[in-house]
Amino acid sequence: MRASALQFSSTPFALARNLETAERLIREAAAQGAQLIVLPELFNTGYVYTPRLFAAAETEDGATLRWLVGLSAELKVHLAGSLLLRNGTHIFNTFALVTPEEKIHKYRKQYPFLWEHCYFEPGREPVIVKTEFGRIGFLVCWDLMQRRAWEAYRGRVDLLLSASAAPRLHRAVLNFPLGKKIYLAQMMPSLLRDRDALDNWDSEGLAARAAWLGVPVIHAVMAGRFVTEVPFPRLSFFAAALARPRLWPWIRQAHLASLRATFSGASTIFSANGEFLARVEGEEGLAIAEVDARQSSFHPPVPNFSHLPSLKIMEWILKPWCRAYYRRHRSSVIR
Repeated sequence: MRASALQFSSTPFALARNLETAERLIREAAAQGAQLIVLPELFNTGYVYTPRLFAAAETEDGATLRWLVGLSAELKVHLAGSLLLRNGTHIFNTFALVTPEEKIHKYRKQYPFLWEHCYFEPGREPVIVKTEFGRIGFLVCWDLMQRRAWEAYRGRVDLLLSASAAPRLHRAVLNFPLGKKIYLAQMMPSLLRDRDALDNWDSEGLAARAAWLGVPVIHAVMAGRFVTEVPFPRLSFFAAALARPRLWPWIRQAHLASLRATFSGASTIFSANGEFLARVEGEEGLAIAEVDARQSSFHPPVPNFSHLPSLKIMEWILKPWCRAYYRRHRSSVIR
C-alpha cells in the first residue's frame, strides 16, 4: 500500500484557502500513487486558542467533510484528517477517515492538551477500523504522549494514523508591550531541561513508539508559525511560572501578552520497526512511501512515556477553569 502524510501551514479560519492548499497536495500525492493520505490536526481551521473555534466547529454535513467525501470519491483514495465536529452541543476534535465509497469513520481525540480543554471535550475510547489495508487505529497529537492510548492498540491494529499541530512550547515566547519577552522555558524548569529532547520527540520518540507498537505509523504535522492569545492569561502565567517567583510581578500584565512559537516536527512515515520510510523536508510538502501494513515480530523495550512535570502541574491548575469555560460557551453557536 502506498501512503502519504501531508504537511502545510493553515491560516486560522481561512477555510477556503486552507482547503485549496490541502487539495493541491492531495492531488499531488494521488498523482504519485498514494492510496491513503493523511492531513494534519485542525488542517481546515488552523490551530489557535480563541473563542472563534466554537463557531468554526462544523456539523457532519458541514463544508469540510463534504469536501473530503467528494475528493476521496473523485480520486479513489482514502483521506484522513482532524477537524472540530459538533454533535449537538458537544464539540470534539475528530479524526475522520473517509473512503472512496463515501463512508466516514470517526475517532475523537482522547487527551486534549492544556488550553484545548476550553474548546472541545475528550473522546472516550480508541477506534479501530477494518479496511482493505488492514486494521487501522488513530491518535491525535497529545494522545501520542499517553502510554494508555498506545496500549489500547497493541496487537489489535496493522497501521496507525496520527495527526498533530504541536507548538514548540519549549521554545515559545510571551511577547509583552514595549518589546519585553519572556520564554516559557524560563518559567518552566522541565521545558528548559528537556528542550533538546523535546525537539526530537516526533522523530526519535515517535519512532520508538512505532517500533513498540509494532506497526507502521503515518504522522501528518502542521507547519508554520503559531501565534495566539492565551486563555485565562493571569492564571495561566501564574501556573507556568509557579517555580519562578521572580517572574510573578509580570502576572499583572499577562493579559497584554501574545504567545508565539513554531509548530513542532515534520510529517513522517515510520515502518513497523520504527525506521524512517519518508519525511517532509521544509515547511510544506508530502512524505510518500510504500507501507507494509502488518504487525512486526520485533519487540523493543517500552519507550519513555513520562510527562513533563511542569506541564502536568499547569494542566492540573487550569483544567477546571477550562472545562467550565467550555461548558459555558459550547452551545453559543449551533449550526
